[in-house]
Amino acid sequence: MTPFNRRLLYFVLLYTCVEGLVINMTFPSKLGYIVKDIVLVLAATTLLLDNNGRRFGSLGRLTLPLMLFAFVQMSYLLLPIGELPLLARLVGLKMRLLYILTMLLAYRFIRSTDDVYRVVFVLAISAIPVALFGVYLFFAGPDALRRIGGTYSAVVTSTTGFWRVPGTFNSPGQFGLYLLFNAQVTLGLLLMPNLQTRVRGILWASLAVVILATLVSGSRTPLVLMVAGTAIVLVGTGRTGRIVTIGATAYMVLALGFTLFGGGVADRVGSIVSVEHIQRFNQTYFGQLFLPRVFETPMGIGLGAATIGARHFSEFHEVLLVESYFGVVAIETGFLGLLTILMVSAAALAYLFRARLLMRNAVAGPVWFAFAAFATIVLLLGPVSTPLDVAPGNVYFWFSLGVAAKLYDLEREARAAALPDTGPLGQVQTA
Repeated sequence: MTPFNRRLLYFVLLYTCVEGLVINMTFPSKLGYIVKDIVLVLAATTLLLDNNGRRFGSLGRLTLPLMLFAFVQMSYLLLPIGELPLLARLVGLKMRLLYILTMLLAYRFIRSTDDVYRVVFVLAISAIPVALFGVYLFFAGPDALRRIGGTYSAVVTSTTGFWRVPGTFNSPGQFGLYLLFNAQVTLGLLLMPNLQTRVRGILWASLAVVILATLVSGSRTPLVLMVAGTAIVLVGTGRTGRIVTIGATAYMVLALGFTLFGGGVADRVGSIVSVEHIQRFNQTYFGQLFLPRVFETPMGIGLGAATIGARHFSEFHEVLLVESYFGVVAIETGFLGLLTILMVSAAALAYLFRARLLMRNAVAGPVWFAFAAFATIVLLLGPVSTPLDVAPGNVYFWFSLGVAAKLYDLEREARAAALPDTGPLGQVQTA
């Protein structure tokens, strides 16, 4: 991977942090939407042209399900199914396939654990102003966003009447997913050995600010998933003794958050275990209408028909709002689309599950488990949410999968190199 490609990937990762704010301030221009995509295509094209037939290691295990998924999606672009304009259908295809390229770029990007240290540190630093901007909006209110030209994002309030802050994104859900990703990878790096004191201090500061921003985002799910992701990292690496330390730190940050942000945030967090969530699930598309609609239209109704981004190239009422990524794929591309995305998800989960055995005692184990935990969470959210259909979930998911795969392959190579050289009959060879 050339230095130019590496800079392009850094741009994609960092622009994703502020893409929503750019879109907000430049709407109705479409330029903010496509900047990242243009750079990503440029980076992937130059990478593949210079690839010289090299394989992508253990990612080859995902090749068949990904190819089947891509074939179905591409076929629906050509089939006369649906009445949406071509641009709207292309948006649907883009959201399904384009960001898979990030996985390939991430795999080539990582050459050693030093690259992981560096990219996570950069992401942790960039998360500080992004998170602080969200905290600022919590206190300043929606008018603060409007004053800088941010009129695109809808003003969403929580059940307690408080504004659900979108931060530098277009929705509080996107902001919460961004904070979840950064909390995971920052924690993973904090558990790595031989960190400088200055670096460790910056990482702890970033993690604290991210948790505080999660409280004001108004989304309860990221906070719950942060706990789940932390448990995966600690249990996966056998560091259960750290649970007390991290739990005490989290308690202090939460206490500070409740003091700073008031009763609205406390009520929002306190309602996490409410039975309301079961009722809300039963009323969602997945809970009530998922299978009936698929049986009504087993071939789907065409690309873009349930892709939220397609509304920019069609009438708003023509796009179905579906709170399920599996539902989006099934509605658009029918049973074939649903079957192939299930195959991709199952293959990725099985791959990560097997790889954990090798990475458990690896030096890079903590950061591997952090990326793997985020990827696993996104996959498991597929039936009830759409993290893969919006930024930053699509970019960070495929990036996480690529990083996890490369760290796994590096660990396998290191262990193979450490084995004694044996002859054809298995005897250890001596000089």
